[in-house]
Amino acid sequence: AAVVAYGIMVKTMAVVAPLVLHLPAEEIAAKHLADTGVLGGIISGAIAAYMFNRFYRIKLPEYLGFFAGKRFVPIISGLAAIFTGVILSFIWPPIGSAIQTFSQWAAYQNPVVAFGIYGFIERCLVPFGLHHIWNVPFQMQIGEYTNAAGQVFHGDIPRYMAGDPTAGKLSGGFLFKMYGLPAAAIAIWHSAKPENRAKVGGIMISAALTSFLTGITEPIEFSFMFVAPILYVIHAILAGLAFPICILLGMRDGTSFSHGLIDFIVLSGNSSKLWLFPIVGICYAIVYYVIFRVLIKALDLKTPGREDTTEESKAGATSEMAPALIAAFGGKENITNLDACITRLRVSVADVAKVDQAGLKKLGAAGVVVAGSGVQAIFGTKSDNLKTEMDEYIRNS
Repeated sequence: AAVVAYGIMVKTMAVVAPLVLHLPAEEIAAKHLADTGVLGGIISGAIAAYMFNRFYRIKLPEYLGFFAGKRFVPIISGLAAIFTGVILSFIWPPIGSAIQTFSQWAAYQNPVVAFGIYGFIERCLVPFGLHHIWNVPFQMQIGEYTNAAGQVFHGDIPRYMAGDPTAGKLSGGFLFKMYGLPAAAIAIWHSAKPENRAKVGGIMISAALTSFLTGITEPIEFSFMFVAPILYVIHAILAGLAFPICILLGMRDGTSFSHGLIDFIVLSGNSSKLWLFPIVGICYAIVYYVIFRVLIKALDLKTPGREDTTEESKAGATSEMAPALIAAFGGKENITNLDACITRLRVSVADVAKVDQAGLKKLGAAGVVVAGSGVQAIFGTKSDNLKTEMDEYIRNS
């Protein structure tokens, strides 16, 4: 349905935009005035998702029965895409022009400032799970590169993959994800009370390895985000500074969705000054460790292992956790939708008041975020397995 919606929306804009702008279709295509790029895909996906939720059970007269139910979704999505394409033909050109102006500024005119702001805001949005939206223009929109075959690439990630020597400005993420945050995790471990140090060490070392290898940072960040917000503010500032440092030193490497050792090695084909990353990274690790260690002690911050009272975690095997998790979310009757991303269980509930946030943390959640009727529990890379176990338990109970 999303593919159908995108194709129809693009074709509609190709027909309507020349009439609205009073320009030849060739000029509109050359200037990308009707090119919605990745954002167009997001809009199409949103249309398809809304139409599916609204119409996947629709019933039609018997002679149209073949098109009832889920088969109706691509049809209604396509119709909605026509109207969307017409509307975008009027409003997209100024938006597209603004995006192009920002793109040129961020990619070529002042990338040091642009990516410094990007890194800081991206970390600030992590607690709300909105950083993925902020990532889109930087990863998939800014800049333009045409290869020898005439193919045009937009966004720092596609341009880097295509061999653009001016791309790779997202490399700063390697400094704080592979080095900085793992060092912060070790500082939290070393700062724990002696009686809790072994338990905290196991959790923090596991989280540090996850961050170093895959670039998934939430298990570390949520361990101090709410109990020591001053540390998170400092972390966001250091994350923002990592990008200008890499740009100014000419350090480039590729990334896919995150900045871990896997990306660092696999996507290093078009890299520059790869040898500098571990050197600068170790310096970054020292800065993180010293700041976290000193502030935790000086301000008596209640990071893991330093709480006044500690309760034993009820976390067990994944299959044993499923019923406990469902109970913590208010029971299966309270769960209206169950999903998971790489690091979070994303659950929609009928009544947020029934959710036991403390219980979720006892089960191993690094943090719990509530937004409206949605609850996000950060369990790290095991989130998807937990979601599968919960699905099976709900179906079989």
